[in-house]
Amino acid sequence: MAVAMKVALHSAAPRLGDVAANVTRVREALQGDDELVVFPELFLTGYNIGDDVQRLAFKDRDERLVPLMEACEQHGTHLVVGAPHTPRRGLTYNGALCIDDAGAVNWVHKRALPTFTTFREALFFARGEKQTPWFTRFGALGVGICYDLYFPEIQRRQALEEADVLLNISASPSSSRRFFEALLPARAIENACFSLYSNNVGAQDGLVFWGGSQAWGPRGELLGRAEAYEEGVVRVDLDLDDVEAAREFRPTLRDAGPGGLGEGDLEPVEAHGAGAPDR
Repeated sequence: MAVAMKVALHSAAPRLGDVAANVTRVREALQGDDELVVFPELFLTGYNIGDDVQRLAFKDRDERLVPLMEACEQHGTHLVVGAPHTPRRGLTYNGALCIDDAGAVNWVHKRALPTFTTFREALFFARGEKQTPWFTRFGALGVGICYDLYFPEIQRRQALEEADVLLNISASPSSSRRFFEALLPARAIENACFSLYSNNVGAQDGLVFWGGSQAWGPRGELLGRAEAYEEGVVRVDLDLDDVEAAREFRPTLRDAGPGGLGEGDLEPVEAHGAGAPDR
């Protein structure tokens, strides 16, 4: 029997610093028949809020998350949304909040922290550790955050650890649009995985985000794309059986796995520094 998943990828503009308003917006989006709802990087606080990140960051068992946990359980929905996460005092991560359809919370932390040109993430966030896939009733999802997409070893590791869907939540400005639109289908093709993307849209304190949330199939075919520079949502139905067919057509994971090509090249990378490329 085919395993299908209804996905809603939002291009959205948060209210900077207004956690209650952003939580309400996400909760309202969970009330449809979508099975996976995705909002962009740091959406619950806004991306460009400087030192307020630590003040607004979410702790484990944070009461502000209860409405989202209850909505996911009530509507049978999975959620991924960006938010700063402080699991212990003095250590804050740029996080992807993942809530399953039973209301259980999981966090994935951004590994590649851009600290160049206008970006200063390493000043506010600790670097995340290994990004293991998030296992759901649909299967495993590899979750990454924005600049993580530039490091193919991160997504390859997730695919080798059973992820059939690679998801990136982002705060990508207009200057980076062409890079993301090239990398998203590339990650799909090289891993024979679905490649999903949700991006901020609009202006946030000097940065203009281009939106353009989109979905790619495991052979690199475009499944849907939201209009650039506009708020909106792109909905796609993923047939996860397509992954098996794609991997028979191009057995990249077979050839990259144990004993294959690149086995020694999948260790963590340093993702920030003065010489890093544009985000």
